[in-house]
Amino acid sequence: MALRLVSATDLTALVRGCFTGAGLSGADAAAVAEVLVDANLRGTESHGISRAPVYLRRLRAGLTRGTERLTVRQRSGPLCRLDAGHALGPAIGVRAVGIAAELAAEHGIGFVAVGRSTHFGAAGYYARWAAQRGLVAVVASNGPAHMAPHGAAEPFLGTNAFAIAAPLGREGTFSLDMASSVAARGKVIRAHAAGEPIPAGLAIDAGGAPTTDAAVALAGAVLPLGGPKGSGLAFAVCLLAGVLAGADFDDELAPMSGGAKARPQNVGQLFLVLDPWRLASPEEATARVEGLVERVHGLRPAEGFDEVLVAGERGDRLAAERLSRGIPIEEAELDALAGACEEGGMADLARRTRALAAAA
Repeated sequence: MALRLVSATDLTALVRGCFTGAGLSGADAAAVAEVLVDANLRGTESHGISRAPVYLRRLRAGLTRGTERLTVRQRSGPLCRLDAGHALGPAIGVRAVGIAAELAAEHGIGFVAVGRSTHFGAAGYYARWAAQRGLVAVVASNGPAHMAPHGAAEPFLGTNAFAIAAPLGREGTFSLDMASSVAARGKVIRAHAAGEPIPAGLAIDAGGAPTTDAAVALAGAVLPLGGPKGSGLAFAVCLLAGVLAGADFDDELAPMSGGAKARPQNVGQLFLVLDPWRLASPEEATARVEGLVERVHGLRPAEGFDEVLVAGERGDRLAAERLSRGIPIEEAELDALAGACEEGGMADLARRTRALAAAA
C-alpha cells in the first residue's frame, strides 16, 4: 500500500473544509476533523479519516447533520439526556462531554446520555479530553449488530466501545480505549479494502465457522473479546445506551452503510465525568498515582517486550512523533475522500485532496 506523510495541520484543515463544504457549521466541522485526525495521530486508523467518506455520503443523503437540532430532553441535577437529532457523532460527542464536565464542576459528577446519535469515532478522544482537564471520565457507545454474542453463531451485539481516562500528574493520562470485540470491525474493513487476511480468532462467517477472509467476515460477525467478558460488556453498553439514552438496541440499529435501504441511526452514547478532587487531595492523590506508574515502569519486561507501559502511553508517544514528522495516510484513503468530495459537488476540495496526496 502507498503511504503519504501529511502534517496534522494540513490534514485537519482539509477534513474541516470537506465538512464545512458539505454544510456543517464551522464548529461542528472542526469537531469532526479534530476527532478523526486525533485517531490517525494515535494509530487508530480504523476510526480516523477513513470514516470521512461515509460521513459525507450520509450527510448528503440527509441521514445525518450537524448539531442544530440538538435538544435537552431531560435534566435532573447532575443527570442530562440529550436528543442529538441524528447529528454526526463527533460533533455531538464534543458537545456532550463538555456538558458532562460542566455538570461535574457544579455537582462533582456529571452524566450525559445521548440518543439519536451516530458513529462518534474513537471513544477514547472524549475520555482523554476530560482527563486532560483534571477530570475522570468513562465513555461508551453502542453500535449496529456486527458481533456474535458468546456462544452464538450470528451477529446480535455491536462492537460496543468503552473508554476510561484519568489524570496521572507528570505521567500524563491513563487512557483505556477499547472495543468489546477481539478487534474493532473497522480493522476488518481496512483489511478487506487492502485485500489482506485477518488474524485467526477474530471473526466467523455467515454460517458460524471461523474465517480469516475479511470479505467473508464482513458478511458474518466479529467475535467478543475474551468470550463471555467482551460479550457481557457489549450487552451492558447496549442495555444502558438503549434505556438511558432512548437509543435503539444493537440488533435494531441501522448500519452505517445500507445502500438504497439506508436510514437514520439512533445510536446511544454515555458520558460520565467526575471531579476526583471532591474525594481526594490533589497533592496526595497525584503523588500516589505518579508512584504507581513508576512502579509499573520498573517491572521486568516479559520476553519480546522492551518495557512495560500503562494504557494510553503508546498512543501518546505515537501522537507526538506524528505531530512532528507527519501522519502516514494511505493514498487510497485520500482518493476515497476526494471521491466523496466530487460526489458532493466539492470539486475544489477534491483537487486539494489529490494534490495533498501527490505532494506528501
